[in-house]
Amino acid sequence: HIESLRLKNYKSFRDAGMFEMPSLCVLVGANGTGKTTLFGVFGFLKDCLIFNVRQALQARGGFREMLSRGAAVTDEIEIEIKFRLEIAGIERLVTYVLNIGEVKGKPVVKREVLRYKRGRYGSPFHFLDFRSGGGYAITNEDDFNRPDEDLEREEQKVAPDTLAISGLGQFERFKAANAFRSLIESWHVSDFHINQARGSKDAVGVDDHLSISGDNLQLVARNIYENHPEIFAKILQSMKDRVPGVSDVTPQLTPDGRLLLQFKDGAFKDPFID
Repeated sequence: HIESLRLKNYKSFRDAGMFEMPSLCVLVGANGTGKTTLFGVFGFLKDCLIFNVRQALQARGGFREMLSRGAAVTDEIEIEIKFRLEIAGIERLVTYVLNIGEVKGKPVVKREVLRYKRGRYGSPFHFLDFRSGGGYAITNEDDFNRPDEDLEREEQKVAPDTLAISGLGQFERFKAANAFRSLIESWHVSDFHINQARGSKDAVGVDDHLSISGDNLQLVARNIYENHPEIFAKILQSMKDRVPGVSDVTPQLTPDGRLLLQFKDGAFKDPFID
């Protein structure tokens, strides 16, 4: 559960934040007010994790294109996310802070911090803290009976344009980094376009979740239809409740390998496609 998001010098957001975010959050605003930019933060972080910061920025026009208008080139892009996450069997409020700057024309991770409170009181403890490619991560963070000074810090080096959680998060001993990496990898941002979802599609492709644009809707429907019929029945019932006349929906493979969704209207003999 993401509780807050704060942005500095990130495109149209010079200094803005959303706090006490509910589980279901609806953003309403005129065109050009930053709705798409806000959701783009999650895709940006995921690309930083999977590839690196340089490639994630290049795909979006580069560092200076991502930097807010009016900001100095020496300023940094800052992203702060607070979220609830289970670590070592206990749900905790975790804060992740990422600062990105430019050195000699190249983007670098100026600061990367992952912190949370070990107990009910006191200040959040930094379990991962990196600056410009060097830093440390705590390896025994689940030993909550030890004082802070007895926690074991493992010094590490990473490329200046690489997130520390990208590498350290693959290892179970770095509990917080591992949990946060898993969280980012599971993020899925959808920018659904109905015109891309319509029509016949190839019968091969990703079918375990909708693509960003929804152009694999038929593949996902077929997967649910074939492997989770009870869930498909619930979806179908919801469609019947909302679309008068629809009595059945069936994914249909054509002889040439394309996939169609056939809708049966009770008033007509032949089904129509999506």
